[in-house]
Amino acid sequence: MFYFLSEFLKDVWGPFRLLQSHMVMMGGGAALAALAVWLFLPRTAKWLPRDRGKAVRTAEGRTVAVSGGAEGAGKPTGAGFPMAMLILPALGLFFPIYAWESLWDAGVILCVYLCMLSGWLDDRADIPWGGLRKGLFDAAVSLLCAWLLCRGQPVPTWWPFTRAETLMPAWLYVPVAGALLFGAINTTNCSDGIDGLAGLLTLLSLAALTILLYVVVGHATVADYLLIPHSNSAAKWAVLTVIFAGAMAAYLWYNCYPSSLMMGDAGSRMFGMVIGVAALATGNLCVILVVAPMLLINGGLGLVKLACLRLLRLAGHPVARPLPGARPTPLQRLFFAFTFPLHDHCRKKLGWSGQQVVIRFLLLQSLLLPILFLLFVKVR
Repeated sequence: MFYFLSEFLKDVWGPFRLLQSHMVMMGGGAALAALAVWLFLPRTAKWLPRDRGKAVRTAEGRTVAVSGGAEGAGKPTGAGFPMAMLILPALGLFFPIYAWESLWDAGVILCVYLCMLSGWLDDRADIPWGGLRKGLFDAAVSLLCAWLLCRGQPVPTWWPFTRAETLMPAWLYVPVAGALLFGAINTTNCSDGIDGLAGLLTLLSLAALTILLYVVVGHATVADYLLIPHSNSAAKWAVLTVIFAGAMAAYLWYNCYPSSLMMGDAGSRMFGMVIGVAALATGNLCVILVVAPMLLINGGLGLVKLACLRLLRLAGHPVARPLPGARPTPLQRLFFAFTFPLHDHCRKKLGWSGQQVVIRFLLLQSLLLPILFLLFVKVR
């Protein structure tokens, strides 16, 4: 709103031109979102549902919730819903509006909020949503968001390790980008199992995306130096990422160990969608590997394992049905050597405490970020 109003106000008073600065929009949006979440989020705790612990599958095939099955059981969850509402004023005031073009952007933000809404309904449900129901909803929203991002037009795309730039047709871009968004939603969701883990990794990813969008892809001189296609709209999406980063920073004030509330599926799915959208806005479909490596390793490998096991089960392969007492085959040992999400493996098999997992995962992502950035961006 401020960006749009500045067109009329700058002639009234010169300093109103600052409202057309993306840096000013980023600073104001992040500050407002952080302040709103920090002040008002704790007051919503009494209206939030209580965490039921981990969902487990019984011998009869039913999914039930086990109270006390996780350290967060009994705490307020679903804080992603009030967070999303508290972020709205910052988005409305500081996210740049470019006349009719912003209708497409509003559709993308709506998809982010649809992911939040589905997670919120799951957080509130007495019986957790099944994987099929969640998967179909995620797939539909991801494909819609991908179409809104490309607007049904071919998309210029650049790739790591090569200077080549390709024009990806919409019929190919939509399913590929939709799959990336689907993965971003679910890997972030899978990482939300220890106080502060998903929040800190997400905050680091959003900070990296903000720098990449505003300083690299959105800056003509830097983009030209790095032989990366410059995008005029990149700075706009940097405003989006920094607003959500500000909200996440304020949320971590209450979610650090021992947490007083949790964002639940409503928050993790929403922030996962924001990471996916921002990664696509860079023009490189592979950049999510750079900005969210530990999120992908922690939750993404588990999704790959689950998909492989289901495909093998459909094919009748014995790896999907290890027999009690039977000596496992090498393929079975490969599949069942690790527990996913990986943070569960580290706690149960390696004996790490929750805080050790958080700090070590954060350090690993901090180490991998600059290395992967150099490989993907500079080595071209």
